Amino acid sequence: MNSKKSFLGIDGTRGMVLAALVAALYVVVTTVLAAFSFGVVQVRLSEMFNHLASFNKRYIAAVTLGVFIANVIASPLGILDIATGTLQTLLALLVMYGLSRVVHNRVAQMALNTVVAVFFMCMIAWEIAIVAKTAFWPTFWANWLSIGIGECVSMIVGGILVFLLSLKIDFTK
Repeated sequence: MNSKKSFLGIDGTRGMVLAALVAALYVVVTTVLAAFSFGVVQVRLSEMFNHLASFNKRYIAAVTLGVFIANVIASPLGILDIATGTLQTLLALLVMYGLSRVVHNRVAQMALNTVVAVFFMCMIAWEIAIVAKTAFWPTFWANWLSIGIGECVSMIVGGILVFLLSLKIDFTK
């Protein structure tokens, strides 16, 4: 009889520890590099952990929790960023996970993850445009461009690192 139960892809103590570790790493990298992680120009290097969703669905919960905690601790936009950033991350990771079930090549998955992550930054651009109280559409497009570029850099650098690590570490287990 198997007593293991899966909750959000987290199986047993090992799975919980791995999820907690990724969430904690996301929080630490984001808050230590807060000057780069928040604002109009964002290069949130912790976004590299998004790629882990392609390996195991436990990382959807882990990264989403990490985003939530990091935004609670350090976001200058407060509750709006906590809600929008967390929802944006959850939606993007669900799409990435779903695509990884169809596309099996790791390099292709990471390329798709990067496109998905940059696309979903529109939600953060929307948030900043609302908070800015300036002309909405110019602010939205300028922010999506600047945040999208930062996200693209983070996801490409992170994709390379995660891919190289995946050659030595089995993230699927």
